[in-house]
Amino acid sequence: MATHYCAQDDVSNFLQIGALGSGTTPTDTVVDAFINMAEEYIDDYTNHSWHSSRYKTATKEPLNFQKHRITTVGWRGRSQIKEYPMASLTNLYVWDGSQYVDYVSSGSYTAGSFTDPLSGNYWVDETNGYIYLKTYPSINATSAPSGVGGYATYTYGDASTPATVKKACILLASADVVANQDFGLTVGEGPAGMSNETKAERFRSEAHTILDSPRLVGRHVVLARNAGSVQWSSQTQ
Repeated sequence: MATHYCAQDDVSNFLQIGALGSGTTPTDTVVDAFINMAEEYIDDYTNHSWHSSRYKTATKEPLNFQKHRITTVGWRGRSQIKEYPMASLTNLYVWDGSQYVDYVSSGSYTAGSFTDPLSGNYWVDETNGYIYLKTYPSINATSAPSGVGGYATYTYGDASTPATVKKACILLASADVVANQDFGLTVGEGPAGMSNETKAERFRSEAHTILDSPRLVGRHVVLARNAGSVQWSSQTQ
């Protein structure tokens, strides 16, 4: 399986154990597997993804549309999604007074662009995590059986891996390598005389210090946010 947050050479260079291959201990395939496990752990820990090949999906997330701006034909609607930046919008179900209509797949609705939003029935600010409706009748918010004006299914995450995530991935994969006694490695990284088990714990601790930074944790909305004329808040699970 391909690796995305770091490469096996990053791990071998960090541990100072030389190039990896099919005949080395550990093999290049084994280290790639450790990297994949580290990537999955980082995604779960941060509730985010850090490469375009690892985008995560939010499925039928409830939307709390605000009456954002009055026009001659009614209100515009706006909702903040929980996870952003958004990579793509798969479905946008909006209550029309009698049923939920998917604005994305329905031929009756079109998407505007960020620079020309009113050219369609809805538009998306992917970077800041907003979905806008060109027209949102008041009946939509009050007549939906679930009390939810809409639902969205979308993918989200950062397209490219930041250096901090790369370092955390190297540390976590390296910890798995040095902690495996079957490899019998003498690892140069770390103070002289320190056992491999202690080095592994040190690597994991350093990785979590990186992953706990405000830049990486909490990439979803957790506090009340002033979205304009109406105060909006949500809670994450």
